Amino acid sequence: MELIKEIGAFAGLASFLGLALLALLFFSQSRDVRRLRDWAGRAPERDAEGVETTSALAAERAEELRRMEEERRRKQEAADAAETDAAKRDRRRQRRQAGLPEQTRLERLRSRFGGGAGRRMPEPRYLAVVIGGVIVLGAAIAVGASQLLGGDEGGNGGRNAPLKPGQVTVSVLNGTAVQGLAASVGDKVEASRYQLGSVGNSANTFTESVVMFTRGHRPEAKRVSKDLGISKVALMTPDIQGRSGGSDVSIVVGEDNADFSSSG
Repeated sequence: MELIKEIGAFAGLASFLGLALLALLFFSQSRDVRRLRDWAGRAPERDAEGVETTSALAAERAEELRRMEEERRRKQEAADAAETDAAKRDRRRQRRQAGLPEQTRLERLRSRFGGGAGRRMPEPRYLAVVIGGVIVLGAAIAVGASQLLGGDEGGNGGRNAPLKPGQVTVSVLNGTAVQGLAASVGDKVEASRYQLGSVGNSANTFTESVVMFTRGHRPEAKRVSKDLGISKVALMTPDIQGRSGGSDVSIVVGEDNADFSSSG
């Protein structure tokens, strides 16, 4: 309703200005016609003087009409503001009588964030669009952060990573020239109640033994390294992953554990 009132006020103002301009043109034209009839046959100098006088009168009249319209508009705005204030006071009085707060929640928000009486609070639909955009942006940032943190090899690993030995499959690769070393370590893997995966040899020689893991399975690798006494833990390389038969954890036995087969 307030929007309709505002549009109606502007439409009425435009109509008034149009009528005033038409009336001004009509009277100006009539005056010019009379002067032309009276001055017919006179000297061109007198005719030019008459035109200038008529233009000056028209300009004065237009300025007078403009001042009148501006004064009328100021009075109308003052009357509208007074009417609005009176309506607000009456509404607040009714809310007090009903035992409710004087201001509604929207009015309290406007008074708190509106920046004074001279500024209007944004319409609810615009506020809803802004709030929705902030929520979507926050959700996108949260999802992006979780993906980045979840893929970090040094993080906490997968959220649902099983930590019970019986649910972890461990492959063993021999990174030395000692024959049967991978099988001996595989026996210790099974003795520690882990599921034994593929047993074989690595393509390269390793000086230190290492427990390797695929992304998201660092906790399992840490558990295996603790149970098997291998301190080094690292992200699985493509070559080791290709030889691990799909296991998420793989032990590569290095030369530091070349006597593993005789230790028990």
